[in-house]
Amino acid sequence: MKTSQSPPGQRSKPLKVELTLDLVKRLRLGERPVGTNAHGKLIFEPNPTSKPYIVWDLSRAAPPGFGLKVAGRKTYVIRRKVRGTSIMPTVGNVADFLDIALARKKAAALALQMVESGLNPNDVARTASAADLTLGEALARYRGHLEVRTQRPAKPGTLKVIDKVVRKFVALGWENRRVRDLALDEIEKKFEQGKVHASANEQAFRWVTSAVNWCVQMEKLTANLQGRQSVLNVNPFVVLVQNGAYRSNSQIERERIEKAKRSPLGPTTTLGTFLEVAWSKRTINNAETGVHYLILMLLWGCRTSEHAACRWGELLDAVGPPGKGLLTTSHVWLRDDGKYGPYVFFHCTKNGLNHRLPIGPMTLNLLRQRQISAAREVAERGFGAKSRPFVFPARSRFAANGHYVDATDLLSRIRDEAAIARLTRHDLRRSFGAMMRSLGVDEGIKRRFFNHASVDVTDKYTEAEWALLRSEITRIEQAILVTAPNVYNALKPVEWPPLSAPDPHVCAPAAPRSGRPPSRAASTVADS
Repeated sequence: MKTSQSPPGQRSKPLKVELTLDLVKRLRLGERPVGTNAHGKLIFEPNPTSKPYIVWDLSRAAPPGFGLKVAGRKTYVIRRKVRGTSIMPTVGNVADFLDIALARKKAAALALQMVESGLNPNDVARTASAADLTLGEALARYRGHLEVRTQRPAKPGTLKVIDKVVRKFVALGWENRRVRDLALDEIEKKFEQGKVHASANEQAFRWVTSAVNWCVQMEKLTANLQGRQSVLNVNPFVVLVQNGAYRSNSQIERERIEKAKRSPLGPTTTLGTFLEVAWSKRTINNAETGVHYLILMLLWGCRTSEHAACRWGELLDAVGPPGKGLLTTSHVWLRDDGKYGPYVFFHCTKNGLNHRLPIGPMTLNLLRQRQISAAREVAERGFGAKSRPFVFPARSRFAANGHYVDATDLLSRIRDEAAIARLTRHDLRRSFGAMMRSLGVDEGIKRRFFNHASVDVTDKYTEAEWALLRSEITRIEQAILVTAPNVYNALKPVEWPPLSAPDPHVCAPAAPRSGRPPSRAASTVADS
């Protein structure tokens, strides 16, 4: 093995060794070769700082400047001084070359390319990649960025939306189209053709616009750092904003009213009927968990994704460091702990904030009924069941996440039996808002209950603030449940007088299952 070593006492020079496959495998970041001993064997010294180093190849078959860089991973490199500038591109990862001869051959080709162009071949390749960016690549890169970013990483629901957008543009045949080849009139034409489903169409094109914008800005930043001109400077999808193709908020709201797309339950019309029918459905087809799920969504005014995964706080408190699970997991807490309790806590909601909400006395009784049901299920399935810690356990023991997920089918059956023309899960949240408006609830308290992102929404409360929130949530739940006297009487504290109530609703017999999924007509439009 040929080696090169600086004389003792002098500053060490870069080590030059005839690289072999065995030596490449032997080299580690934790130690580095510094020369050879009298027998021609390499001498290694500890590398406590794990500083990367390069071993240059002395082989006659290697082009000058070929070497191995040992860092977090081992890569072959080639160095040339061209026009007064030292250039050292990466040849490739060691794992990609079964034979060093192949790496030497590629390095020689890169060296010739550097001499001819005066540019780093790696930079040239990256530039070509940016210039040839396809729409599918832009969406994939943006999706990856949203998934791993530190600030407000994308939730599973958001990633599903992006995946749906990708499928839309695959269907259009645009997935492999280069961004710079998309004509403005072509974009406008496709946008106009999608207006039949205006909201979904606008959502898809807005996502694509954001994805390409992000790629454009990243290319400009990279080009600036590399001292070159950016090759992707314009986002063609901005033409839709420039030409006012998107509807304004006022237009969207007007269309929703005209088409009755938002249909909250009316406090004096459909609210009581919905609750009476829903309550009677508890004993039909084992629907108790789903009925509780829907009624609690109405009483809390929460989003569909917020309360489904709630756990029993007492179980969280019993495992792990005291209180840690309570800070990082959505849960309900039913004991009066002298500070907040009873309360429901939603961890990292849609706006990235935690949300804590008082539990009123009738909601508390409903949750105690939930506990009885959960205890019965634990006895049936065993204490090791995946669904045990959840407030809304999945109906099947084989469910992947262990908790209830979707009450769309149940809501559809309740709506049909109550003769309500249109009702979505998100309309239950809107119904909570309608009740707050009818009661004249203060705007600041509305924002807190709805968990709208603003400077005054926080999970930290003074004793007086929390007392006010508890008073208001109790007032709201009473106003909601008083519209259904049978439900009110079933959930009221024992010391409260009962309401005069009509005969309980009698459910229609359960229809035999056809084996087909139910029709998802007007009421099952995607929740907004």
